Amino acid sequence: MKKLILSLFGLISGFAAIAQCTPNPVYADSTFGVWPDTTTNFAPADLGQPYLQQLDLIVPASAADLGPSFPAIPLDSVEFLGITGLPAGLSYQCNSQTPAACTYLPEQLGCGVISGVPSESGIFELSLDVRGYTNLFGNVISEEHTFVGYRILVVEGLAVMETSRPQLAGVRNVPNPFASRTAFEFQLSKSGPVDLNVFNLLGEELWQQKITGKAGVNKITFESGDLQEGVYLYTIRSGEESFTGRMVINR
Repeated sequence: MKKLILSLFGLISGFAAIAQCTPNPVYADSTFGVWPDTTTNFAPADLGQPYLQQLDLIVPASAADLGPSFPAIPLDSVEFLGITGLPAGLSYQCNSQTPAACTYLPEQLGCGVISGVPSESGIFELSLDVRGYTNLFGNVISEEHTFVGYRILVVEGLAVMETSRPQLAGVRNVPNPFASRTAFEFQLSKSGPVDLNVFNLLGEELWQQKITGKAGVNKITFESGDLQEGVYLYTIRSGEESFTGRMVINR
């Protein structure tokens, strides 16, 4: 079945540029998703300066998780069609998981990159365009879907602006999955207030803590307590920057 899908890809698409990226293992235990998500969003860009933004992604096993227009049947693969709205000078490259162009398989961690030198400034609203493939009673079905809510801010002199506020980087929780205890790890370029929150998948806040983060590596312990097994979301905010991640409790 997958051979049929991949043959179809070969007929309808050429070879895309291969991205020079390595999937971030922080997301390896997630069920599915794209990182950064629309909460964290893409890093801002400096006009006329080299830009690089990695995307990590896991395609869901069920087509219904890709979009409401898909049936609840196994998903064969997803073709990444591109990003609409990128500023001039930036482009997207894939680390395809098959011989076909920009193709990703279910439940496998993959990546791609946005790179280049932006030549126009402004706020650029972006959409991620994909085509999902399923097989229903021997018939190959494809459906296109667009993910919105992404943006890239391009300004001149960003490097100077960024020095005025603490930078948040290297966010993860270790171990993940975990049974009773994990640690949120992150780096700050300088000390400043940090908010940490944990939510269930319904968006209900289950835990929160406010700290003064130090310059360098920070580590905050989280105890799962009586939380049930499953997937939870956490956010870490410092100034105007935030990161949203997924963690899994598995006893």
